[in-house]
Amino acid sequence: MNYFEGFYVKCNSETESIAVIFGRNTHKDESSSFVQIITPEKTYSTFFKDAEYRFAYGNNFEARVDKNYVDEMGMFLDVKDDDFVACGSVSFGDFSPIKYDAMGFLKFFPKMECKHTVVSMKHSLEGQITINGRVYNFNGGVGYIEGDRGKSFPKKYFWSQCNINDRLCLFVSAAIIPYLGIRFMGTTCVVHFEEKEYRFATYLGAKVKIIDEKRLLIKQGNKTLEVEVIDDITPLPLFAPQSGKMGRTIFESLMREVNYKMTKGNEILFDIITKTAAHEYSSTE
Repeated sequence: MNYFEGFYVKCNSETESIAVIFGRNTHKDESSSFVQIITPEKTYSTFFKDAEYRFAYGNNFEARVDKNYVDEMGMFLDVKDDDFVACGSVSFGDFSPIKYDAMGFLKFFPKMECKHTVVSMKHSLEGQITINGRVYNFNGGVGYIEGDRGKSFPKKYFWSQCNINDRLCLFVSAAIIPYLGIRFMGTTCVVHFEEKEYRFATYLGAKVKIIDEKRLLIKQGNKTLEVEVIDDITPLPLFAPQSGKMGRTIFESLMREVNYKMTKGNEILFDIITKTAAHEYSSTE
């Protein structure tokens, strides 16, 4: 069976950022579990053929690959590969889940190319990770966790995520989705702003008006969300699934300068620029 699953664990402080992907994939030519680490400067990947792994969802959230794991209590890394060594631990505060599944009723649809889940929009951090002697300190920082599973990443998609103090945290994605012989532009987004949750989603009537490498514009009723990447940073490569095989290369940046703007009618709810946003754009069409 061609299949992949993985959790994306992002840690931010005022000056530091890393993301760790715990995953596994199965394909007739290749089956493995893996850990990928993203820093602002470089990405690192290590694959395990026979290591123990475990992935659990919902209230029993957990991901384990060899000695490395993440759960609701925190994350632990002990990775040694030819070109990098990563070790350390970060403890988590209480998770901030979203009100209901990111996929809405689409989570019940079988044979979807990729299904998305959000574990925590925001939680406090304490601890540090060391990569090749470089210490990333996250004391007083904030974390974010999401997951994906299915067969492949979409051929074309835009994704971004940010946590800005306690005022704003969001994730947004838009992608070409193939399903039962048709293709459509789908989107899902959750915004936590000043203790309120807002959601944009195809299943709620959201429409993607603009999507390209640096800009995404979504409209839903009288609400609009606009994401614009301002800087010219070159994103870094990661392995991604294609029909269950980790044979595709995508590109991500962790510390991008991005403008997030949301309006409701004539009211501007926020218009914020941050230099600590994560961003991916990919198109193989």
